Amino acid sequence: MTLPDPFAPAPSPAGRRRAMDAAVIVCAIGFGLFMLAPTASAHSRPALIADVVLGAAACAALVCRRRRPVAVAAFAVAASAVSACAAGASLVALFSAAVRVRPAILAALTAAELVAVFCFPLLYPGAGGFGYAAQVTIGGLLNLAVVGWGLMVRAQRAHLAAVEARARDLEAGQEILAATVRDQERRRIAGEMHDALAHRLSLLSVHAGALELRTDLGPAQIAEMAGVIRQTSHDALEDLHEVIGLLRETPGADDSLLTPGRGLGDVAGLVDQARRAGAQVALDSRVTGSGAGPRGRAAAATAYRIVQEGLTNARKHAPDSPVEVTVCSDGPETIMVTVTTTLTAAPRPGPGAAPALAIPGAGSGLQGLAERVSLLGGTLTAGPVGDRFVVAGRLPWTR
Repeated sequence: MTLPDPFAPAPSPAGRRRAMDAAVIVCAIGFGLFMLAPTASAHSRPALIADVVLGAAACAALVCRRRRPVAVAAFAVAASAVSACAAGASLVALFSAAVRVRPAILAALTAAELVAVFCFPLLYPGAGGFGYAAQVTIGGLLNLAVVGWGLMVRAQRAHLAAVEARARDLEAGQEILAATVRDQERRRIAGEMHDALAHRLSLLSVHAGALELRTDLGPAQIAEMAGVIRQTSHDALEDLHEVIGLLRETPGADDSLLTPGRGLGDVAGLVDQARRAGAQVALDSRVTGSGAGPRGRAAAATAYRIVQEGLTNARKHAPDSPVEVTVCSDGPETIMVTVTTTLTAAPRPGPGAAPALAIPGAGSGLQGLAERVSLLGGTLTAGPVGDRFVVAGRLPWTR
């Protein structure tokens, strides 16, 4: 016994349709001959020939039942009223119409078929030993069953089409969601890299620029500034490791974006770093309350980021201007973080002095801060106020 080859190519849709047409026509011819046999003796020779010709024409027309279901069904139903051989073709055509045509047309075709069921026994009474009522009852039930079967197939196909359409919509939605997640992840990476590294790298730029431009420094001062550069580079690498570890966290972590390992206790160290880089920074920190819980820790981390971004921007755009940092409670459930840079005219370099190098920036720090603050339910404003540039954030603290 030869088993079918599982790797053989599947038949094409056109090949399947041809095979289905052949099977349907064979079944229609077989049923027509089955109906013709009991009435053959009641036919005259011309009537028998006409019956067979009509039946053959109705069976041949079934090839077109997909393209012209109404015309094929109308012809087969009309032929079945006088031709026993066309009975099988009329059932197949009616089934095909039930699958494809509108309900109103199907109702008309079904009614015409029932009329044919009533007409045929009048021409050949007592066929197969059945009386008129029995023939009408059997024929009517058989045709109604075929119509019901066709309607069921139609409903199944409609349901399958709806399921496939929904699957396509879901697939498209998944693609859109994946693209959105990728975009959010890119924004998240950019924000974390900016927050973690921009401050450190700006310090490096300031100290390296001083070593490049200051020719009057002694060996002790050069060694001190080199030590600051080394420590800042080390801190920048640690921040980079933190960001990489953060991005490797399990997707969907609630606090990973909002709670890096910094808080209000680190603001003083941040200010000291800025002072060692030559900035004039005054710090006023007066915060009451514990700020416990995930929201409080996230607020503390975001307050640290606001101070960090304010100092970084002051170092980039107004390196010789004094800066005031204020972190204080604003009611029992809110803290205010303000970084104020007093804008002063930059001194002109002396004769022969090298110009100071501007520190480049991406321009996305304040935008990222605004998104971070809004996620916490706070507000952030940034802009010039008279001769000062003020970055102010209001953050929920104890809730």
